[in-house]
Amino acid sequence: MSRTEWILLNPGPANTSPAVKQALVTPDLCHREPEFFQVMRRCRERLVRLACGGGDWSAVLFTGSGTASVEAAVCSAVPPGRSLLVVDNGVYGDRMVRIARAHGIPAEVLSYDIWTPAAPADVARVLRAHPEVSHVAVVHHETTTGLLNPVAEIARVAEREGRRVFVDAMSSLFGEPLDVTAGSMDFVTASANKCMQGIPGISFVLARRGALEALKGQAPRSVYLDLYTHHAAQEKDSTPFTPAVQVLCAMEQALAELETEGVGRRIERYAENARVLRAGMGRLGFEILVPEGARSNILTTFRLLPGLGYDPLHDAMKRRGYIIYAGQGDIRTYAFRVSNMGTLTPTDMGRVVEAFAASLEELGCRAA
Repeated sequence: MSRTEWILLNPGPANTSPAVKQALVTPDLCHREPEFFQVMRRCRERLVRLACGGGDWSAVLFTGSGTASVEAAVCSAVPPGRSLLVVDNGVYGDRMVRIARAHGIPAEVLSYDIWTPAAPADVARVLRAHPEVSHVAVVHHETTTGLLNPVAEIARVAEREGRRVFVDAMSSLFGEPLDVTAGSMDFVTASANKCMQGIPGISFVLARRGALEALKGQAPRSVYLDLYTHHAAQEKDSTPFTPAVQVLCAMEQALAELETEGVGRRIERYAENARVLRAGMGRLGFEILVPEGARSNILTTFRLLPGLGYDPLHDAMKRRGYIIYAGQGDIRTYAFRVSNMGTLTPTDMGRVVEAFAASLEELGCRAA
């Protein structure tokens, strides 16, 4: 494997600090020993504290990518005989539909194009038409394009309609403002390797304790991904399966660094990163495709310049030490994505713009 220190402009895994990487080099430790359970408990408690959940909330850890925690929440939360309403305006909304159907959970789908945020009034309309729906599932930050959905407003609408809400905050938690207690929000999922700036391998569900306890006795739809099984074990300082011990040690360090920086200051840094990037790319002639007002502070989708293909641009940037990200599906033919999460600073983003300018010159593509 290359030993190059890449600057990662993809939406996770993100660049991490030397201390987070060093935390992986920990003495071999059995996952059934109290020393490990102390790490696990500290991580769970810190997650709740930093997310401002309060004593009514808990964190449930999973060894697996972010999709593991999403699937755990979806397949565990919806009771037998009820259905799920999924807001779908990107790849990750569609993934929740596929997860529900894979577990035999009926799903209503409220669809938008990938550039349009969900409308809370539409959610209310569908809920009134479908009393069998028990939960609404929505992605906060759709990294398909860098679109933000109004999850707090959706949670308040759902609360008025007597329904509960699941939020996929995989690439937004700790990088965008998010009140996890808003409305009837019960489950919020994320992972260590996004805005937390940790190592891939651990994802988690933040959940109201009452919602978790309501799952007790419900027949599981999954052996490995049953949310209550993991919650009950972790509350007793235990684990049903072998977790990623070293990755959790790195996660603890990442959480400590987040607490030192402060969630609010991290959000501000990401916002300034995005401002520097977008202003510089605008000077080079790149157009932002997500409408202003719906854009995240974490990822930007830019239209490719005329005559410029993604692959040559990717390779030119990589020669300069930067990894950009293709669009998904048909978007790849006309756009690409740049994320500014991780340990990156506004100064770093200025250098990113300089690298784009040099890459355009190398490729013979003149800025507009």
